[in-house]
Amino acid sequence: MFACVLPGGLAMSTVNRKGLQPPLLLLTALLGLPLIAQQHGAQQGPDIVWTWSAQCNTNQQLRVAVRLGSKLLYEGLLPICRGNRDAEKGRAEFYFFSDRVFGGEYRARRRDSIEGDIWQAGGAKDGLVLGISLATKKQVMLNSLHIASPDKKTSTELDKGLYITTTPVITR
Repeated sequence: MFACVLPGGLAMSTVNRKGLQPPLLLLTALLGLPLIAQQHGAQQGPDIVWTWSAQCNTNQQLRVAVRLGSKLLYEGLLPICRGNRDAEKGRAEFYFFSDRVFGGEYRARRRDSIEGDIWQAGGAKDGLVLGISLATKKQVMLNSLHIASPDKKTSTELDKGLYITTTPVITR
């Protein structure tokens, strides 16, 4: 299990299936966020956050790269913009083969395809939260979060040697 501290001091950790439950602090925070956002939105109008959506123009994008050791598993450009939480619609998939152990205990057979999913797990005024999971048809190998900034390059080690890196790209 890997842990990090999010802006504002909120603790986050990578969840594996051994415990089957995320840490209580993370669960409480994630369950409380929609209620807080709803109350805040009711008082001051819609909450404007960073979103990943096809509705965004392509002037601002995030380059996303997922690497396992020196092997590039996924690279893509995600259109991002500031908007209402309802616009969050981003999702990307990729596939690869590996007999590597994930989370210290989950090993796929070399012939098993591993599906990688990246989605927008949340938005904030200063960035996006991307969810990433790896799974075979039989088991979830990894489920984690990455904090992406629209202003600077950020990188997260999801598991030993497995990294997701986001880099802002601005076109004119």
